[in-house]
Amino acid sequence: MRFLINCKEKLRQYFCTIRARILLCTISLIAVICIIITSISYFLVLDNLRQNLIQTSETRLSFLCESIDANVSNVNNFVRACQISTKIINFAKESNPSGNRSKREAHDFVIENYSANAALPSQLIRMVILGKERPDIVQVVEPPYSSITVSAEAIRSLPYFDSLREYMEEVSVGILPDAFCTTKEIPMIPALYPIEHPYKAEEVGYIFMEMSTSVITQPIQNYLSERDSRFFFYMNGNAYRFQNGTLVSCQDTSEMLEDLSDMALNPDTYIQTIRLLSGQEEETVTVIARPLNTKGWYIAECVDESQLTESVFNILFSIVLITVGAASCIGVFLSWFLSRTVNLPVKQLQARIRRIENGDFSRDLSTEWPHELGDVGKTINDLSENVLLLMDQRVEDERQKREYEYKMLQSQINPHFLYNTLNSIKWMATIQNSPGIAEMTTSLSRLLKDISKGATNLVTIRHELSLIHDYFIIQQYRYGGIITLTPLVDDDALLSCQILKFTLQPLVENAIFHGIEPKGTAGNITIHIYRNETSDIRIDVTDDGIGMEPELAARLLDMEMPASSSFFKEIGVSNVHKRLQYEFGSQYGLSILSEKGKFTTISILLPFREEKNE
Repeated sequence: MRFLINCKEKLRQYFCTIRARILLCTISLIAVICIIITSISYFLVLDNLRQNLIQTSETRLSFLCESIDANVSNVNNFVRACQISTKIINFAKESNPSGNRSKREAHDFVIENYSANAALPSQLIRMVILGKERPDIVQVVEPPYSSITVSAEAIRSLPYFDSLREYMEEVSVGILPDAFCTTKEIPMIPALYPIEHPYKAEEVGYIFMEMSTSVITQPIQNYLSERDSRFFFYMNGNAYRFQNGTLVSCQDTSEMLEDLSDMALNPDTYIQTIRLLSGQEEETVTVIARPLNTKGWYIAECVDESQLTESVFNILFSIVLITVGAASCIGVFLSWFLSRTVNLPVKQLQARIRRIENGDFSRDLSTEWPHELGDVGKTINDLSENVLLLMDQRVEDERQKREYEYKMLQSQINPHFLYNTLNSIKWMATIQNSPGIAEMTTSLSRLLKDISKGATNLVTIRHELSLIHDYFIIQQYRYGGIITLTPLVDDDALLSCQILKFTLQPLVENAIFHGIEPKGTAGNITIHIYRNETSDIRIDVTDDGIGMEPELAARLLDMEMPASSSFFKEIGVSNVHKRLQYEFGSQYGLSILSEKGKFTTISILLPFREEKNE
């Protein structure tokens, strides 16, 4: 439940953004354009698609007709070759045959030509040659169709023989069952051809031919292996429908609705939209009819309107798919473009503001783009520079105030008078053979000289160590030599780096007065100078005094605790910490580690900054 609430809240926040609103408006506009394009395409493409579909079907139907015509022509050429053969004519014109020679020659001719044509066995069921006056015949028949004896008298007694003789060389009676095959019903197309006397205009015999319906059905079957259609075959007024590999007789119960022959590529093609009665249902189809070379033969294909609808749907689906794809691409591109031109600049400006909140007021030129958001970035940079300028001015004012106060403190001492006085004490101690007094006086003189040069100047670590040496000489005489100071430097190159003057003195003084002196025994102070893992300079001032509680160590840097000496009472540990941060940055300064009764270590972190040669 909480997950759903979080998702809902994120979605609400997302749709409140400018980017989401632009994307939503763009996608909505593209969707409207898609609907308009699809609607217009439906009405504009429908007629053109219908015409293309019809013309494509007509072209394919032309190939089908050529295949049927080629089969029929193959049978007709064989029959005509027999018509003009001398051996066939000699067999037919003999009225009183004296032997079997002419019959044998005619039979050999027929068998020889029949065997030479590999396609005839599947196209020709039976061919019978009979003379006008002869009782015997010459027959070519495939074994599956030879079930009863065929004679000339049986041929002449066929009920449709007279009709065939009336329309010689024409297919006039349609598709009939083979009367000479009793084992099964074989559909065939009968035809009768005359055998004429070579010198007289009279008939001497006939060629009776039964052509297989495969000359029509086989090409249709091959055509249907590529597409699904309905075919009708018309033969001299008889209508047949191609069904389950055969031609079935049917009645023409169609009603023409529209003549579309003007769409045809061939002037012999008939194209009509008809209402077809199929059982108890009516359907509207488009019929494409092509004539065959055989007189009175037509082949027709029905193209359902559903195919047109399916094709239009496919095209419209393609258009919608392309439009959706284009909309998706545009959405992705627009999202990417908005991310680069709006989102990224806005995120950079937000990051810039966060950096300003964290104290980074430097000018960021990467947010000053050559457009409107760049003007906002420039304004933010100008504002941050103004804030930085005011802050620097405030810091400079504070620094000058501190320096002025320190100089006021210095003005209370007459350096020239002190130098002369200490110099006189030094010579008197030397004359009276008191080297300790001379050494203390010399160290004090050098300290006062450095004090008079100002408190905020940067010096080298080497110079700072010399100041600590002078200071420690005075304290060593004071405590009778029970305190020792050990400086450790890992790399002499570190001695040339810069540090604020009088940074180590308050720390050493703190170690003496608050660490070793309360212990009441001898003690040692170690100053270790080295570079840490970040290549910054680290100075550890460690004493083996009484230490302190961790809570006091944590609060020491925040307490205004002045030193105990009279000279440096204004420079405490917390003051040193603040001076270092003012000079080098907030990441630098002091840190304290102490253990009660064992040690105290005050660490100084400084940047690696070598002295500049003036």
